[in-house]
Amino acid sequence: MTLRRILSLLCFAACASTLVGCAGGDTLALDPVARAASTTADTTSSKFEFQASLSAGSLGSFSFHGNGIYDGKGKSGWMNMHFALPAAYQMQVPTSDPSMEMIFDGSHGLVMYMRSPLFDKLVPAGKWVKMDVGKMAKKEGVDLGAIMNANQADPSQALRMLTASSNARVTGSERIRGVRTTHYAFNIDFKKLARDNKQLRQLTEATGSVSAPAEAWIDSKGRVRRLAVTMSLGAAQIGTPMTMTMTEDLYDFGARADITLPTDDLVVDLSSLAGSGS
Repeated sequence: MTLRRILSLLCFAACASTLVGCAGGDTLALDPVARAASTTADTTSSKFEFQASLSAGSLGSFSFHGNGIYDGKGKSGWMNMHFALPAAYQMQVPTSDPSMEMIFDGSHGLVMYMRSPLFDKLVPAGKWVKMDVGKMAKKEGVDLGAIMNANQADPSQALRMLTASSNARVTGSERIRGVRTTHYAFNIDFKKLARDNKQLRQLTEATGSVSAPAEAWIDSKGRVRRLAVTMSLGAAQIGTPMTMTMTEDLYDFGARADITLPTDDLVVDLSSLAGSGS
């Protein structure tokens, strides 16, 4: 596997944690999970912490975790991620601690800026790699730009998937970071997500998934404090079947977020790196 292929997979994983919730359709007013997802998505800002594991067929399995903050008003966010790669690939990356700092901008579609020691052989040190997610997906035959809107550009947009909650049921009461919550188990109905949305329907058909198991922990103000989702993507997306399980905590609602986008002189467009790596 080339270095560029490894980096592409890591970038895809980073995007997956952001794009996992691009949703359409109306919130189900009577469903407590869907209602809480809508309430939480409308908050001005929040901090988040997540962990995920990803199995990508012949490419192997790895995990990643991180934290960050989302600015709802500015439709932007920041996060830091750390990866644990399969042993077979560890020698192919230029660092013993694969990590990635990311800034995302949803003011016009979704643009992501990534800075990482993993890029040291591809771009000058300190430079950010810019990825226009909509354009990249469209090039691969999936028009994500058409199914996303600006206020869905945060990693916690997995909340959008929760608006398609089906068969929600209470499984208990737990404290999350000291806050008492009600624990729900449910399924995410992809048909509901794709309702009245041709592009999203094409995407869900490409993944081959009908539903996904999920859990949500909701506080007394109707906000999601923790969510857990398991998703599967078909081989068409990255050349091999992929399954990702992600758990995310949301906290410090209303926290101040000062996020500055990289200036042009510090940015290298991902498209210009085509063919890089060995």
